[in-house]
Amino acid sequence: CSKSSNPHWKGTAQGMRYIQKRPTPASLGQFMEQYKKRTGEKPNYRTLSLRPYRKVKEKVKESLLKEQYGLCCYCMKRIDRHNSHIEHFRPQSKYPDLVLDYTNMLVSCNGLTEEYENCGHKKADFAEEESLVSPLDPECASHFAYSVSGEIIPLDTQAFETISLLNLDSYLLTEARKAAIEWSGLFDDDFEEKKEDLIRLYQTPYKGRLEAFCEAVIYCLQHE
Repeated sequence: CSKSSNPHWKGTAQGMRYIQKRPTPASLGQFMEQYKKRTGEKPNYRTLSLRPYRKVKEKVKESLLKEQYGLCCYCMKRIDRHNSHIEHFRPQSKYPDLVLDYTNMLVSCNGLTEEYENCGHKKADFAEEESLVSPLDPECASHFAYSVSGEIIPLDTQAFETISLLNLDSYLLTEARKAAIEWSGLFDDDFEEKKEDLIRLYQTPYKGRLEAFCEAVIYCLQHE
């Protein structure tokens, strides 16, 4: 993985994981249609937090978690319903017409701690989303590289801005990636013999979930 220590290196990279959106959950579509028919008004995102509609919001979040294989949309930390939130890549304050657009919804971790926020809570209502790498972009992975010490390395200005805004290079995230890379088998004596099997393991969901920081691990497995 020595090549990844060079921020100017332009080889094949795996960075932020591309999220391929699935169809809008039926419950969300039905809610929007019925709400407008009953009230004559278009619902907003806050409506989903009202008691009668909380189950719809839960189903939306469940769908997002499934399509992201249990990983944060930005840092790839393992998440579940209790430690994550629905994130709008294009912020609600700037794009009110997209607040219930499923294609604009992701699920993000809540950050490693309240003191050291990262990902969606750190991004907040940042309005210049065009300057960020989006996990909805099929080419998002090519903007980043990783080192075996857990560092995330920007390969262009857009990646640099993304890392800085989302705090993806925080000490705690770096250490967590480092631990995942060390645990992967990269440093085992028989690594070369099982390299391809390890890569397939980290590329393949198990029970609908991927391993934490899988793209960082795959990057180092492939570039060792």
